[in-house]
Amino acid sequence: MNNHSSTQTASRLLSVLAILSASGASGYLLLPNPLADVFFAGIVLLSVLFALIGGIGAWTNRTPLVWVAALLLTGLTIVGLLSIGLFFAPAAVFLLGAAVFSQLAGPRTGQREAIVSHPPTVHETMLKSLTGTVSVVVGAGMVYIGAFTQELFGACSSETLACALETTHWDAVGITILGLIAISFGGWLLWKQIYIARVFASAKMGRWK
Repeated sequence: MNNHSSTQTASRLLSVLAILSASGASGYLLLPNPLADVFFAGIVLLSVLFALIGGIGAWTNRTPLVWVAALLLTGLTIVGLLSIGLFFAPAAVFLLGAAVFSQLAGPRTGQREAIVSHPPTVHETMLKSLTGTVSVVVGAGMVYIGAFTQELFGACSSETLACALETTHWDAVGITILGLIAISFGGWLLWKQIYIARVFASAKMGRWK
């Protein structure tokens, strides 16, 4: 087994441990009445979602996806450190480890060969980088408007699912979701340019050897 395969395997195994750990912690925190407090349930289930996203990134060798999920789960753990954060600390550690090993695994072989054989032009690279930057900035502005200057949810006397749905400000939620999509798209475009640069750098080092 070469270095790429061994590091990729380690990343995948750690991501599975992160998913199992987050799922176990969520089950412990939510049972026996998972929807008694829908907002609390949503925060808890975010940990499982982040772990699943990281797992998908690890198994498909998409390093940025693993890093984003790992950092989000770590942030959630730190924010809730005095309450539920400790329950998700193991999952965050596992997912951070998966991100590190995914980074060490390097670019996917098939995609690396395709990039080297059909390199993008400087104009294409600059245009995609500019588009990605604008998309991230616009998306961040939309998230700020939707999630911070407006309220996503109104006040509820009891934090049930029915009350949450009734008091949800759907226009603010829509703006926030569109903003997150724009940030994700822009981030993906920017990462692709970094990824291509990494491929050319590794190919150049290979020729020097």
